[in-house]
Amino acid sequence: MEKRLRHSLQSSAEEFISLATKQSLKSSKSIFKTLIHSIKPSSPLCTSLPSTLSDSISASVQSFQNLPGPNSSQNPPSPHSPPAKRLRNSSRCSEPEPVDQKHALLERLEILAHIALLCVTHPRKPFLLSDLLPGVQALHDNLIVFESESALSAVIEGLCEEWWKENLAGRESLISQSLPFLLSRSLTLNKKMDVHKVCVLREAFTLFDFDDESIHDLKLLLIRCMISPLYLKAEDGRRFLAFVFGLSHQLGKELLAMIRSQIPFGRKSMLEAYGDILFRAWRAAQGDSRSEIENGFLQDLIEAAIHAASGPFASYIRRVLGAFINQRTTDGVEKMLFRLAEPIVFRSLQVNGDRVNNLPLPLV
Repeated sequence: MEKRLRHSLQSSAEEFISLATKQSLKSSKSIFKTLIHSIKPSSPLCTSLPSTLSDSISASVQSFQNLPGPNSSQNPPSPHSPPAKRLRNSSRCSEPEPVDQKHALLERLEILAHIALLCVTHPRKPFLLSDLLPGVQALHDNLIVFESESALSAVIEGLCEEWWKENLAGRESLISQSLPFLLSRSLTLNKKMDVHKVCVLREAFTLFDFDDESIHDLKLLLIRCMISPLYLKAEDGRRFLAFVFGLSHQLGKELLAMIRSQIPFGRKSMLEAYGDILFRAWRAAQGDSRSEIENGFLQDLIEAAIHAASGPFASYIRRVLGAFINQRTTDGVEKMLFRLAEPIVFRSLQVNGDRVNNLPLPLV
């Protein structure tokens, strides 16, 4: 098989794609990688393969979209026309079943997406990848359609990820579907690798307009990350969550509200993780974002700790504040804590003093 594929690659990109899509990806992955990564920068395939691959992907995606639905017909009969005659058995058998067509197209798309990924990850970067972009965009734009196909959707996500990491032209057009997909998968499968990928791609989140209502679902996913044990435990997860605070002032307020709601549960590892995340976010924040963390959250925690009705609740708060207290030698931390605590302590002492002064004097 490798010999035939190699010969087809030497013949033309069209012949290689035609033969490659007839193979089993599981048994051909290593062969595909060997052949694609052996292509030299001087080869005419560096220009012909990306465009041919893109056209094949776009055509296959279009064919998939044109498949009839389970309860629909491409050409519904007119209500005034007589019913069509039933096809003979021989005629019906000559047409492939929709299920078989769907399966064949999904397998074809997975192979094409994998070959595209091999082109992007070629160690010498010889391909004219701008010609491949339309096909990759077609895959990305239909990622939600292929979401139930775990193998195919994983290849598409990986392709979009590599495109972003390689800083290739058009990478901004490959995040609107791939980032929410990756974020959702990280919360569902609970794999550290997915959390690491989300963290690596964190700069891509800055391209979203978080004031737009269409971004609501993505915001919910980010807020869910704030209570995910995997994100709170993993170093990459905490780094990412600290970064999320800077994406939007309103989103930052919602994340702080989520943290506040979790404090009464008193889970030690979670509270300590929140403290670490808040300290990282505070160090990176500026302007209104930093003010919200200091005056809209930390000061409230300090006051709650002083006036807490129960000892355990005060200890829960101290676990969150502990990240700042333990880092008080860091520039600006001790000054900030003193500024926030001073008026609260003063008011507390003043109230207690008034109570003492108002006590009735003992009779002599």
